[in-house]
Amino acid sequence: MKKYILLSTLIIGCFLFPFSLNSASSAPADMKTLFPQIEGWTQKGNIDAYTPDNLYEYIDGAADVFLSYDFQELVSVAYESNPKGSITVDIYRHNNAKNGFGVYSQEKPAKGPFIPIGAQGYYEKGVLNFLAGCYYIKLSGFDLGDKDETILKEAAQQIAQKIQGENRFPLPRVLECFPTEEKVEYSERYIAQNFLGHSFLHSAFTVDYEKEGRKIQVFIIETDDEKGARKILDDYLNLAKSKGMTVEENPGKDFYRFQDPYYRSNGMMNIKQNGNYLWGLFYNDKSTAGAGIYIDKIRENLLKLKLITP
Repeated sequence: MKKYILLSTLIIGCFLFPFSLNSASSAPADMKTLFPQIEGWTQKGNIDAYTPDNLYEYIDGAADVFLSYDFQELVSVAYESNPKGSITVDIYRHNNAKNGFGVYSQEKPAKGPFIPIGAQGYYEKGVLNFLAGCYYIKLSGFDLGDKDETILKEAAQQIAQKIQGENRFPLPRVLECFPTEEKVEYSERYIAQNFLGHSFLHSAFTVDYEKEGRKIQVFIIETDDEKGARKILDDYLNLAKSKGMTVEENPGKDFYRFQDPYYRSNGMMNIKQNGNYLWGLFYNDKSTAGAGIYIDKIRENLLKLKLITP
């Protein structure tokens, strides 16, 4: 039984939510046609296929993470060459591009090195993983010598080409709404469920920032409709009030500030809702000005992309 270990730990729980944007959920009639032809290498054994019912047989303890991102199917094959060396190619399909990005974002390293294959990928000695729409592809090489990077990249490019031709693989569009100033590069992640440990918060996109020596995590939650977003906000406000927290509404800015009863040391939660989106961050300053910069910029970007209306 093969076991895969996530390269990054989940901060709190997993991170998922039903989305409509960037669904890219359609799959080829046969995923087995996506495997590359690697010069000088031959297929070893049969192609193995796994579904949600038996994924644990292949990746054991990591299966629950993949399942939380609505995993649909995995096909896997090994290659061999003489006198030695082996390559394993695993192609995971999730129900949409958002969840494909979500599971990829949990395994990607904090600082790369990242490579322009598919929507995004990274290479380390013996490992090349990348995202392409709803597909998360993982290549592992053993005893490839100084050709390690070349062989894995050529194989990965073949797979990306077969999935969607020359088309660009975009990351989820909502990621464009995060401010770029002081952003930690490549820190984007998607949390499938129980964001901040609260079941009612469901899923969230998060991005990290560094401002004047402090670390800040900003989030955006997307729901199916405005009613769903408002319910999440009301549930959060009601939790805070039930635990004796004071909820402030910032005049003129229309966002709420309060202490999360379980994260008091993180400072004040600042959160805003508009349409089917909620967004916010913890911020330590007593003034609303610092958090307001992020709140306002995200609103501006959501409007620019026409994801919300004025």
